[in-house]
Amino acid sequence: MPQMYARCNNFMSGATATPGDNCKYIALGESEDEVYGLVVEHLNTVHADKFKDGGYTAADLENTIRRCVFTKGTKTIHNRGPDPEANHS
Repeated sequence: MPQMYARCNNFMSGATATPGDNCKYIALGESEDEVYGLVVEHLNTVHADKFKDGGYTAADLENTIRRCVFTKGTKTIHNRGPDPEANHS
């Protein structure tokens, strides 16, 4: 089964692990559900302060989190044609 991943900063805009340091957490798993579970656990522990005021939980972000789960090795690279305006001589 392919390995799947999700980055914390993909769905938590500008999330910080410590003041001034962006969160670099990456959840890795064999399935989307496994990655989702790891992300919810991470958000409820490390970023719990982001949810306390609004009464929300990490589970409320389920659709957003699931859209940010990707399969490792499937990213399209060089998917644009050459720029016709560029002078490559």
